Amino acid sequence: MTSDRREYYRVQDMALVKYRVIQEDMLEVERRNVHLNRVKVEDVRAALFGLETQLQEIFEKIRRTDPALGEALGLMNRKISLLERVVSRESAPSDRDGDLPHEPKEIDLSGGGMAITAESPLAAGAHLAIDLVLLPDNDPMRIFGKVVDGRKNDSGHYVISIAFEEIREEDQDRLVQHVLRRQSRELRSARQESA
Repeated sequence: MTSDRREYYRVQDMALVKYRVIQEDMLEVERRNVHLNRVKVEDVRAALFGLETQLQEIFEKIRRTDPALGEALGLMNRKISLLERVVSRESAPSDRDGDLPHEPKEIDLSGGGMAITAESPLAAGAHLAIDLVLLPDNDPMRIFGKVVDGRKNDSGHYVISIAFEEIREEDQDRLVQHVLRRQSRELRSARQESA
């Protein structure tokens, strides 16, 4: 990863997150998997779910102005959803871990790491394979990270700070662009509120 300053800009965000602890004997394999750019079935499902939510809102607007067009688009969407289910079943992993959904989480995000809230602690130094889907673009990426800190908060949950150790350069660029866009929106919103 670069030591570019832009990876340190931080924002509060909502994302779909799934992670698992990597055992010592699998570290190198998981590091390499980050760069293979394989799209996992559950990443696609999470991205498609987000897109479906956005589509339904748009379909509702179209149905009000042009019912026939709205119905035609709805039918096409149902065809695509059916195909997605068939493809998902055929390419489903043999282990049951793949059936666990991504969990929408509030995160503190930067180009170099993130902090998440979890119900159980993770040890400092633990290595993680992280599947992150940025919203609202439904942009999935695989990241290899390391827990740098974990503290219990006032609500009894754990705040886990994670440094990204392996991330594809293209994914990091998209991640940093996402953070900068969010930061820009927050600044614009703060200016409008104070005006």
